[in-house]
Amino acid sequence: MNDDIFALPAQLFPFANALTSAVMLHRGGKILLANDALSRLSGYAPEELARMDFWALFPPPACDRLRERDSGRLDSPRPTTLDETVIVTRSGETRWVEMSVSNQVIADAPTVFCSILDITDRMRAETDQLQARQLLAQIIESGPVPTLVIDARHVLTHWNRACAQVLGISAESMVGTRGQWRAFYESERPILADLIVSGTIDEMIELYGTQNLRRSTVIDDAYEIESHFPHLGTHGRWLYATAAPLRNDAGEVIGAIETLQDITERKHAENALRKMQTELEATVAQRTSELSHAKATLEEDIDRRETAEAELLKRYVELTELNCRLQETHQQLIQSEKLASIGQLAAGVAHEINNPIGYVNSNIRSLKGYMTQLLDVFDTYEKCEAELPPAAREAIAAAKERADFAYLRDDIGQLISESEEGTGRVRKIVQDLRDFSRADSSREDWQPADLHAGLDSTLNIASNEIKYKADVVREYGELPLVECQLSQLNQVFMNLFVNAAQAMPDERRGTIRVRTGSAGDTVWIEIDDNGRGIPPDLIDRIFDPFFTTKPIGMGTGLGLALSYGIVQKHHGNITASSTPGAGTTFRITLPAQHPADPGEAS
Repeated sequence: MNDDIFALPAQLFPFANALTSAVMLHRGGKILLANDALSRLSGYAPEELARMDFWALFPPPACDRLRERDSGRLDSPRPTTLDETVIVTRSGETRWVEMSVSNQVIADAPTVFCSILDITDRMRAETDQLQARQLLAQIIESGPVPTLVIDARHVLTHWNRACAQVLGISAESMVGTRGQWRAFYESERPILADLIVSGTIDEMIELYGTQNLRRSTVIDDAYEIESHFPHLGTHGRWLYATAAPLRNDAGEVIGAIETLQDITERKHAENALRKMQTELEATVAQRTSELSHAKATLEEDIDRRETAEAELLKRYVELTELNCRLQETHQQLIQSEKLASIGQLAAGVAHEINNPIGYVNSNIRSLKGYMTQLLDVFDTYEKCEAELPPAAREAIAAAKERADFAYLRDDIGQLISESEEGTGRVRKIVQDLRDFSRADSSREDWQPADLHAGLDSTLNIASNEIKYKADVVREYGELPLVECQLSQLNQVFMNLFVNAAQAMPDERRGTIRVRTGSAGDTVWIEIDDNGRGIPPDLIDRIFDPFFTTKPIGMGTGLGLALSYGIVQKHHGNITASSTPGAGTTFRITLPAQHPADPGEAS
């Protein structure tokens, strides 16, 4: 029992225990008084608290900061301070608390009074919400589809790189303004997203017309338009736009997201195709008229030619229908990506993309077979071409030259092969997305997992951030399956890979080494870079929340703090060592088997 306790008035003890919030008294060293609420919060019995030093409740970084701040408080009274910090419970768990510290005179002696409120759930909720917003922003920004987002006040909140490239206006000049109309029109008028937020369907019809405006077949309350914007580019552009409302948990519209697709080339191709079809029909009519006056000996050839032309026209119609279905499938893929970008995790995106890609791949294989049959028809026709009148052969030769038939014939196969290769690459990206972020990871069970697969998947996802700055060298050892929540460890790996890439100097290309190994029941992972390094006076603070060495606007200071929490949750340890100018090494150690937490159901 602490002897200083007897210097306190006896009535303080029942009064302190009657409080619902945790309170304690100290005079710079041992705890003089701690109520039952503090015992429940810290996990220490009252008699244990009575033998403890006040500063032992705080982990080293927080303890040092509080000691420095409160130095001399007992010697000279100070105003009451309110601070958010962390304490370490008896079980080793880290909990966030809000601590109010004030000077009091108790039993004729200066005494520090601390009132402590547990805010762990609030801090975790804020962290999860911030992480979700960052993930959503990252998905939108890195997407290949031009995408913009406005809030309920019609203020732009997102304007991704693809949008800036297509429309020629930077995100810096647009985000935070209501000037989204400037990218499309000379004078101010609402864009499709503005009309979605306002809910003015009649105004949509008035601006775009019922022929160009239609409801989305994929998303409720979403609309699509195809419109020509004469002020975009040199000669104007055709854009396909889709806008959908963003709603909160109560179903209220809190904004809208709009995606764009430049369809100018498609529109030009459609016009050229209609012109070509008209010319083809005129040529067929003329050829039919000429052949009707040919000699009787050619009637059989005419019948075969007409049959071939009918088959060609049938194949052409089928090919046109197939192209339309392919375009519709592509639009559905864009809709699926947009739907994922407004509320689903990356695993949901991967699942939605996988099915349309299967259709595209199947249709490309069918198209390849159709084109082979179509070219066989042309080969048969060319064998009979010598038997036609000279005028007919000249007309055919002229048509082939105009269409550059030989080039088309050679290029079609190459285009189809490249399309097959493209769908294969998309499948690989989708698989890595699915591996990196599983659906409903917040309720993910502890399962045996291959950490090498998680590292490879995360490196693939982060390749766009890394490939321009550093080379990755894998030095994998033998690892057993580790019982863990793999999607959370993937987030730790992602933070470390991105930090390593951003630490590389601009004047040279760096190297990132990933090493793994095991020792007994423990596995370890090292991520080493040869970047700028971390100064010695900052290395002890890198795991503090909101601490960052990056320039303003480049980081939140939560990445390493969250990573530290995830590793601690896995009963592991993460450390960092660095030499300025030579690089930094992060080492993670984890138990191969997940130990049961105190109080966990058996």
